[in-house]
Amino acid sequence: ELDGRPIRTPNVRLISRKGEVAVLEVVIHEGRNRQIRRMCEAVGLKVLRLRRVAIGKISLGELPVGHWRHLTAEEVRYLFPAASDEPSIKKDKEGI
Repeated sequence: ELDGRPIRTPNVRLISRKGEVAVLEVVIHEGRNRQIRRMCEAVGLKVLRLRRVAIGKISLGELPVGHWRHLTAEEVRYLFPAASDEPSIKKDKEGI
């Protein structure tokens, strides 16, 4: 439960451990506000760093740290199903 509402069980995998520091891979299905930090806090774990590597089927892949890339039209449509290649909102004569 989070905020009194049930959450789908996350998938958690231990990647490595050195002393008291562990690297975990956590796959969540909803993404509520600060969800991973709050889940860890609830079981007595301290989060030192989080790194998002994917949103749905869109992943960072081999993108170097500090770099970015444009989303493809397909990725935009995946994130925003109503999106198209053409702007859907056009300004009128007053620019509103």
